[in-house]
Amino acid sequence: MNFNPANYFLKRYHSADLKPSELKRLLNLWFPFLVNRIRIVYVADNFSEMTVKLIHSFWNRNPNKSVWGGSIASALDPFFPILLKQIILRKGIPTDFYSKVVQVQFIKMVKSDIYFDFHISKDEVEIALESLNSKGKYSDWHSIEGIDTEGKVCVKGKVQVFLRKRKVE
Repeated sequence: MNFNPANYFLKRYHSADLKPSELKRLLNLWFPFLVNRIRIVYVADNFSEMTVKLIHSFWNRNPNKSVWGGSIASALDPFFPILLKQIILRKGIPTDFYSKVVQVQFIKMVKSDIYFDFHISKDEVEIALESLNSKGKYSDWHSIEGIDTEGKVCVKGKVQVFLRKRKVE
C-alpha cells in the first residue's frame, strides 16, 4: 500500500464528512500557514465560526518590529471561502471556491499576536444557496477585524468570496 499525504489531504478537504477538528489539524500543518505563523485556534461544529491567531514572531516581523502586511493579508484570505464551502458541501453541493479580492485597512501597527474571528451567518448561507441554485455561482463580501492582545482593533479587512458549483465528473 502506498500512502500519499497530499492525496489524503485533498480527499478529506473536499469531503462532506470532514470534522472541524480535522480541518483545524490539516490547516495548522499547511506549510504556508506554518511559515507565516498562522494558527487555527477554533472551528465551530457547524463551520459557522473560526478563530485564527497570527503569532507575532521573528519570522513575520518587519524592521519596525511589527507584523508584515503580507502575513496579515494571508491570515485574512482563505477562511471565509473555506467555511462557506464546507457549510454548503454539507448541504450536498460541492463547489470550487476562492477569495476573489482581499482588502486590508491597517489601523495601527501590529506589535503582538492578532486574532481574527470569522463568522458566517445563516442569512449569508441562505443567500449563497439561493445564488448557487439560481445562477450556479455566488460572490459577496464578508468583513473581519483583527484584534491584538490588548483588545484593540489593529486591522479591518474585507474578503470577496467566490463559489461556483463544481462539475461532477
